[in-house]
Amino acid sequence: MNTPHCVVRLGMVFSALFCLAYTPAQAAERGISVGSAFESALAIDPELLAAEKRLESARYAIEAANSLTPEPLNLEGSYRSDRSFDNQGMREVEVGVVAPVWLWGERKGSQNLANAELEMASLTTTLQKLELAQQVRQAYWNTIAAHLDVEIAQARLVGTQRLLSDVEKRVAAGDLAPIDQLQAQALHAQAKADFGNAVSNVSLLAAEFTALTGLPASALSDPKIESMLALQSTLGLSEHPALLHAKQRVSLAQARRELAAIQSRPNPELGLAIVSDKGAFTAPEEKSLMIGTRIPLGSSAKHQSRILTTQADELAAQASLSKLESSLKARAQATASSVSLFEELKKTAEERAKANQDAFVLIQKSFELGETDLPTLLRFEQQAFEAQRLARKATVEHAAKVSDYKQALGILPENKP
Repeated sequence: MNTPHCVVRLGMVFSALFCLAYTPAQAAERGISVGSAFESALAIDPELLAAEKRLESARYAIEAANSLTPEPLNLEGSYRSDRSFDNQGMREVEVGVVAPVWLWGERKGSQNLANAELEMASLTTTLQKLELAQQVRQAYWNTIAAHLDVEIAQARLVGTQRLLSDVEKRVAAGDLAPIDQLQAQALHAQAKADFGNAVSNVSLLAAEFTALTGLPASALSDPKIESMLALQSTLGLSEHPALLHAKQRVSLAQARRELAAIQSRPNPELGLAIVSDKGAFTAPEEKSLMIGTRIPLGSSAKHQSRILTTQADELAAQASLSKLESSLKARAQATASSVSLFEELKKTAEERAKANQDAFVLIQKSFELGETDLPTLLRFEQQAFEAQRLARKATVEHAAKVSDYKQALGILPENKP
């Protein structure tokens, strides 16, 4: 049997654990929105921090595609002498430049590919932001729900402690039987266990939220629902980042296929050199201009292999686009229905919680007057507690469904005051 002093000590231990996992934040940190959490996550996300460098790289690729030659010029030189043999004074020096030459249509195809890659890099960054937004939204509402569990479990722990103390006094006075004290102790023990589980769960989720956003989880003490949109299942889908990314993937595959069809062989080369020649010590030095060219014949098998590879990539991109369009539409419709459903569930849960709380207050007064037994009080207390828990959960779940709906439409969180 737990003595009052033992119960108080256990309550203090659990309260200390609660404080470690759920420390109040400073006023400036309280009540952050999904948008502010998302902005904080953007600032520390490794992929997005490197996004600007990838865009800069794509811009340089466009500059390379706009150049006069497909590759940089090559400087070539040679020197020939008979000094190590009969040493008759023969000398020959050749210095020249070799320039690769674009294939017919290759420069235009390279420009199209570079522009497509730049657009792809930009859309990939936007898609990464949307994927990060999904992680932030999920972590935001999961952590809030876990905090809510802790608050409710702590309130119930305090309530069962108060009830246990009252029952112990009544048993000592002979107003209640010892079995009533055992029931109160069991209820209090269950409340302690529930509180411990809630604290453990919120500690894990809080750590994940902080790692993702860099913000303390205690800043979620006053959660804010995202602004609601009209429930239109197709709203904004044409501008959905995932859909735009998939379309650009098709365009990029087409550009690569077209360029592969043009690049049937390596680039020809055109050379221009100045030759200085002297046949002997007494011979005059002669200079001449030499123009040369090199035209690779290429390989039809390698060329066909590249074309087939790019065609396969294009087919895969087109199939992914068709599948994604159906998936996005279905998800938008499902999340819109969920928002409407959970809004009704929230109203119902709030009405039920109010009714159960009113009933519990009446039964509690009846118990204090000795008109109601303890099992009845405990049953009504459990019903009121469960109804309150479900009502607060329903509020959080409705807010989470609103976030899911905006996520399905590809809308990033907004940081509005």
